[in-house]
Amino acid sequence: MTDSQPSSACPRTASELGSAPPPGPPAALDPGLLAALAEAADALPEWARSLAPTDRLDADLALDESELTVLDALLRERFGADLGALRAGLDLDGLAALTVGDLAELVRR
Repeated sequence: MTDSQPSSACPRTASELGSAPPPGPPAALDPGLLAALAEAADALPEWARSLAPTDRLDADLALDESELTVLDALLRERFGADLGALRAGLDLDGLAALTVGDLAELVRR
């Protein structure tokens, strides 16, 4: 005969798995930042609206050096933010890990 009670050995909820979603909705990305990303990547605005803060500029978005140069100029012009200075202070691992969320933080300063 089997026990009909759920087993506590097998987690059933996200919080039991240790991966509960953060409270509240995710922070929205600045529309001006999204527009600058789309312009720098020569992409449609719809592409930029699908971006998440965790998207990496290198691996996920595949932005090349010329696109990053354009993005730097756009961020300077529109937000007074210096992407070049941020990138200059990073090693290779830091550059590879740079995300859209990092850009959002940069333009908020």
